[in-house]
Amino acid sequence: MLYFSELDRKRVITNDGIFIGYLDDIIFLLDSKPRVTKIVVNLNGVKTIIDADAIHKFNSVVRIAKFYTQSELAENELYVKRNLLDKQVIDISGNKIVRANDVIIHEQINLSSHNYECYISGVDIGLLGILRRLQIENIMTRITHLAGIRLVSNVLSWADIQPLDLVRGSIRVKKEETKLQNMRPEDLADHLEQTNEQNIKKFLRLLDKDFATEVISNLNINYQRDLFRTWNAEKAAEIMNKMDTDIVMDILLAISKRKREEILKFIEPKKKTTLQTLLSLTRTPITKRLSSEYLIVEPTETQTDIIYKMRKNTAEYTSLDYVYVVNQKKQLIGVCNLHELLIQDGSTPIYKFMSQNLIEAHLKTPLEMVVHKMVKYRLHALPIIDSNRHIIGVIPFDSISDIIESKFLV
Repeated sequence: MLYFSELDRKRVITNDGIFIGYLDDIIFLLDSKPRVTKIVVNLNGVKTIIDADAIHKFNSVVRIAKFYTQSELAENELYVKRNLLDKQVIDISGNKIVRANDVIIHEQINLSSHNYECYISGVDIGLLGILRRLQIENIMTRITHLAGIRLVSNVLSWADIQPLDLVRGSIRVKKEETKLQNMRPEDLADHLEQTNEQNIKKFLRLLDKDFATEVISNLNINYQRDLFRTWNAEKAAEIMNKMDTDIVMDILLAISKRKREEILKFIEPKKKTTLQTLLSLTRTPITKRLSSEYLIVEPTETQTDIIYKMRKNTAEYTSLDYVYVVNQKKQLIGVCNLHELLIQDGSTPIYKFMSQNLIEAHLKTPLEMVVHKMVKYRLHALPIIDSNRHIIGVIPFDSISDIIESKFLV
């Protein structure tokens, strides 16, 4: 058994001792038994693809035949380093998403042809994979052994993994597709967002319709918009009929008026009436109810950092119920209530305990829908975002209390 990290940058030499470069990558066939088909050799920045038939042995050097054949990437072939290493994969057997820290290569001799062959047999998803890549596996193993800690490999068989981010949008589940149903839809949606629209569409086809609907409901509004733009109206309506009304409203407001009207023709009558009523209220302004009294922080800021920032920047606020987390592009990615913040250790960064299950609205969202969301999810404030997920402001519960009173109090 070999690891890609042990082969990366190895010298490539022909049988007669001619140095032709360094191993830059390995190419394999995307299949149930992914055979290594080619290698990529780098010499002074010039990369050459060589057929794996020329390989005599992976060892302290990569030894190949004197007369080798140059080639190109073929259909259904992928790179180890570019397409698999460091990518997120679904562990089908464990119903979770992990990272490929190293790639395992199995060597064998073909009994019929007596040729040397290699296959991708799995990935290392554990700490040892990272240490091996950093070339400190042996020293760290000795140190931890002296401390009474035994580091063990954590590997996944190729049959039990599903790469999420593959070239040309190829997605294929090897086996046990039904086990994907056991994953939390919000977790699956979160990781699908790190690929592209075509990958998401292909992946959703593998899921049960009801579970696929839950996954779609948890996608970012931009991904939802792009999906519903491309689906035909009848298919879009079939999915929307199973979704919550408030989520459907967000999507309908994000797509064109023409597409919206086409989809509404296929929506179930009762739901269609509700949606049309809400759409007629989209001119109801929510801007006058917006508040600028909110706090945003970065994912790496600790509990101590955030409390200091609150004391410094929010002393004049009427109230503050949540802390909102934004990424480097200032896009909203998480939220934390004050109770959750206060019970954390001072050195804990907020990304470790923030909630990524965000409830939000847009400037076009009808005020009645804002009220519905806040009551349904028992929110003290609702963030209003633009099309780039930047926070424009928040709607405090106090600013909608008059609407609730008019509807429920005599």
